[in-house]
Amino acid sequence: MRWHNLNIAFLFYLLVSLALVSCSSATGVVFDPAKPHHGDGEFISVKKGSFFGHLRMRMREDDPPPRDPEAVKAIIGEVDRDLVDSFAAQPRVTWIGHATTLVQYRGINFLTDPHLTQYPFYYEFYVEPRFTQPALSFAEMPAIDFIVISHNHYDHLDHRTVDKFGDSVLWYVPLGLKAWFLDRGISSHRVIELDWWQNHQFNEQVLVTFTPTEHWSKRTPWDTNQSLWGGWSVDIDGFKSWFAGDTAYHLGYFRDIGERLGPFRLAMIPIGAYAPRYFMGSSHVDPAQAIDIHQDIGAEQSLAIHWGTFQMTIEPAFEPPQLLQQEMAKRGLAAEEFEVVKIGDTLILD
Repeated sequence: MRWHNLNIAFLFYLLVSLALVSCSSATGVVFDPAKPHHGDGEFISVKKGSFFGHLRMRMREDDPPPRDPEAVKAIIGEVDRDLVDSFAAQPRVTWIGHATTLVQYRGINFLTDPHLTQYPFYYEFYVEPRFTQPALSFAEMPAIDFIVISHNHYDHLDHRTVDKFGDSVLWYVPLGLKAWFLDRGISSHRVIELDWWQNHQFNEQVLVTFTPTEHWSKRTPWDTNQSLWGGWSVDIDGFKSWFAGDTAYHLGYFRDIGERLGPFRLAMIPIGAYAPRYFMGSSHVDPAQAIDIHQDIGAEQSLAIHWGTFQMTIEPAFEPPQLLQQEMAKRGLAAEEFEVVKIGDTLILD
């Protein structure tokens, strides 16, 4: 049995796409031919996210196996609210779910790709909701200073969550994405738009830098690669962290990040949504490649993200951490070097 009735899926996609494009606007990007990732009116990527290619893959592959409810419960922890509400004398990171993490140090609190609602799409029907809940709701969040956004895919840029935070935070976004935030009523001075390797001084203690990754962007059929994608390096008084967002493996990018900005005390690296490899390999790393990134950038410790929330691809829901730990053991690396934690758990870094 395949994932969806493909004829209905195609019609639905067209209707939604037409609705979305009707409220889209130009990005205002001036493409620079001197930059290799800038093309003629779009950014250059290995993959462009063909809807028909996705349909063909779904026709070819079986459904992912059903999830065991007990296995779902086993990956859900409980946030230490007193801890996350306290001053962080030591760096710490809390996994909220999917690619959302809360990083805290010396009075600075920032989020990565916050998705705090139920659906990884524009409308709240026809797609499967998350099977684990965010560890913290919007109301439960400590005061957030800034948020970094890796790219515009719906599971990373959730318009409902953006609306909740609004102008209360500073938004760091890829080049070409600021216009989308302005369309949602966010003030221009609250959105910092950067190209790869550009940085911004949040305050005297915090430097934020946008870094390359191997991915792509798309929210409708008409905006493919109109905005950029990437990862974020955040240096808070010498505590260096790096958030990968979504990425395939690219040897040059990650070694360059390590050489220019590393080593990093902490990295947040995706390990899920990788199967089948012939289709997903140009968009997402598998667990072994996640370890390669961890080593390439010079991370002392990494946190496994981008699994256990949405059933986005066909691998078993709980396979990513198992493969990660097997590969770590095979390479003779300590499990603590690339941590697998429950949703809601906090890592305190000494």
